Amino acid sequence: MDMKLDNKIAIVTGAARGLGKAIADKLASEGATVVLADILDDLGEANTDAIRERGHKAHYIHCDIGSAKQVDNLVQSTLALYDKIDILVNNAGIAVYKLMEDYTEDEWDRVINVNLKSTFLLMRRIKPIMVENGGGAVILIASVHARITATTVTSYVATKGAVVSMTRTMALEGAPHNIRVNCISPGAFATPMLLENWGDVPADQHPLVPRIPLNRIGRPEELAEVALFLASDASSYMTGSEVLVDGGLSAHFD
Repeated sequence: MDMKLDNKIAIVTGAARGLGKAIADKLASEGATVVLADILDDLGEANTDAIRERGHKAHYIHCDIGSAKQVDNLVQSTLALYDKIDILVNNAGIAVYKLMEDYTEDEWDRVINVNLKSTFLLMRRIKPIMVENGGGAVILIASVHARITATTVTSYVATKGAVVSMTRTMALEGAPHNIRVNCISPGAFATPMLLENWGDVPADQHPLVPRIPLNRIGRPEELAEVALFLASDASSYMTGSEVLVDGGLSAHFD
């Protein structure tokens, strides 16, 4: 089988569960050596073992991507193992569901650090490596919340809108070095973060579902296919793009 990512080294953050897990699985299945980064060590190690058991290459590194020190360790450890970094998927994210006036400063700062500051910390370290390598592919995970939103997610919305904007300027800075930077804005996907927020309501019965033209929430594996496309040469003429993967949710006017 023609492996789209043979000999590529990829870092996927937030790879212990949800979208990150599905993306790491997909990139590995297409030939990439994948470094899974997360703070949920048991799940991260288990996912890494599962990828290896399927005959693919993977390594797990504990990393809180809101911490400059831990990001430095992630990058240094990856280079020590593999000498290069070809692909970055910055997927890790958190949300705090509160009205704006109810946030503590610590809660606000934590969401900003994990969802937004991490993009700066990772690119500051990884871009020079990709420049030296002759190029690379960066995929940032934003959200449909950058375009349409609801109450109680102010900090999350602020970070995801900023990620979309950063994608464009990072793409401009990376283009002279053959570094492509794109982002994916997912809608509602069957991930632990979304389902925990929905509580006891079955996913297929949530009031949001009838507003989705495809009339269902997405499967993480469906988003992983888009990430593979953006990581591979199939998207070689794409940079600075936001790809909406939301079942049509953001197409609504009403």
